[in-house]
Amino acid sequence: MTKTKTKKSLKETLRKVVSSTRRTAVSKTKTTKSAATASSQKAIPLAKDLYIDYPTNNEKVYCGHYCFRLGSPSNISWLKISINGGPWQDCRCANGYWWFDWWNFTTGNFYAEAYGCVNGKEVKTAKRKFKVVI
Repeated sequence: MTKTKTKKSLKETLRKVVSSTRRTAVSKTKTTKSAATASSQKAIPLAKDLYIDYPTNNEKVYCGHYCFRLGSPSNISWLKISINGGPWQDCRCANGYWWFDWWNFTTGNFYAEAYGCVNGKEVKTAKRKFKVVI
């Protein structure tokens, strides 16, 4: 009878250890994943000195080509623009402003936001709404 009892208690102890090890491994994996997600999705602060000049808020755009004008009174190292949450696209610097040429768009409601390096810090603008009428 003692052998049976010993086998049962040994099996029970082993089961508890294995179960505890699995829980620890799962919680470590969840912690690692959430830490990785948090670091890859760092919050970019909104800029106080980076702005979209044109189009103005709720402006109507009427032609098949539009040139966005962006600027800042501060030093900008680089600047990108996204339209309707699309990919970030490089802007060009000329005459004290940053520009982006936009072609082949359709009628509808849009928004743009800019993202860049101002005075050594990465910042972005609030969304600028505008409407295209062709």
